[in-house]
Amino acid sequence: MREVAAALGPYLLVVALSFLWALTEILQTFRSDIRRALRSGWSALLIGVNVLFALLVFALARYLAPPSVNPYLLALGVGAGWQALLRTRINLLQPLTPEAGEAVSLSLSDLYGRFQGFCREQIDRSLLSGRVRLLEQAIRLPVDELEYQVRLFAHASVLRSPDEVEAYLKKLRQLGAPERALALASYLLAHGGYDLLQERLKAMEKGTT
Repeated sequence: MREVAAALGPYLLVVALSFLWALTEILQTFRSDIRRALRSGWSALLIGVNVLFALLVFALARYLAPPSVNPYLLALGVGAGWQALLRTRINLLQPLTPEAGEAVSLSLSDLYGRFQGFCREQIDRSLLSGRVRLLEQAIRLPVDELEYQVRLFAHASVLRSPDEVEAYLKKLRQLGAPERALALASYLLAHGGYDLLQERLKAMEKGTT
């Protein structure tokens, strides 16, 4: 049993580190709607491909490394830095002379960037209907009420300055009421997050019934 655990330990470390790497990408991109983004199957695909690629890199590194190399240190290095390989450009066909033309190459960075962008776009599409519906509910509220909610958010937030938000609200007063309502609702959605806006809308609905 201990031998099995010792053999699987480095692989599990690679899985954990690559999982955290991919998870961080999703959290940074969809930080205003994290819960629903993580429930998307496209998030699972992005994480799964990251984990699979890291495992393949680790298996190759372990095959090429001398037997004396500590597998856990190797796993730590691969798990933390395997994406450096994405910057590698592989020459598939190298001409013998410069006159023969340029080399035919494969950029792992381009391939991964396209795959990552595709997954992000699909995750975003899976969130759109719910976010649009929430904005539609919010813009039905009076503009003064939305401004009040933005001020509440500014004073409750640790990262947002009330003075900064007041300056933003002052700029919005140059817009018409529909545009102001949409801008205020979008601000709450982007900075407060989907769950906060949904919770505030439910609280206001209960207060008016």
